[in-house]
Amino acid sequence: MKNIFSFFLIAFILFGCEFQQKENPIKDSSSLNAIIEIPAGTNIKYEYNYDSQGFQAEIINDQKRIINYLPYPGNYGFIENTFMDPSLGGDGDALDVLVVCEALLQGKKINIEPIGILKLMDDGKEDHKIIAIPTYHKESFMLDSIPISVKFILKTWFSNYKGVGKMQFISWGDKKEALNEIKKWQL
Repeated sequence: MKNIFSFFLIAFILFGCEFQQKENPIKDSSSLNAIIEIPAGTNIKYEYNYDSQGFQAEIINDQKRIINYLPYPGNYGFIENTFMDPSLGGDGDALDVLVVCEALLQGKKINIEPIGILKLMDDGKEDHKIIAIPTYHKESFMLDSIPISVKFILKTWFSNYKGVGKMQFISWGDKKEALNEIKKWQL
């Protein structure tokens, strides 16, 4: 089972998006940007530090936090100008996003198109993940919805990357729900 899952994960990462980046000719004031903290295929958990304005490995018990599962299945980061207010049920961080495409460099600011939302709970707090593609991948097979096979991979990964039972899956949401979630936490 692990071998089958690993095969599908690797195939998804390698073939899920075209590799040539193109500039998006359509830009408007309502565009959304993601900041990449953790490139696809990485297993060290990095976070943006607002004080130092740089990226730092998360430290737990004086050690870098290493994901002891599989590496990140996409480019993980946050949506610019969002904050999940704890008084409203958020986790106190910017809204998480997983940008599904080829590996991007840490610190890359990229214009994204949300395609869905993975709704999770982490220690009793909402910890939803926006699933997005770069706007230069508008021709992607995932533009209208996330394929069931991709949902399976992402749900499995997020349900296990912190250890079994640490993250609780709530549900999947479509593009409209993802956009509503972003609006809910925008500054």
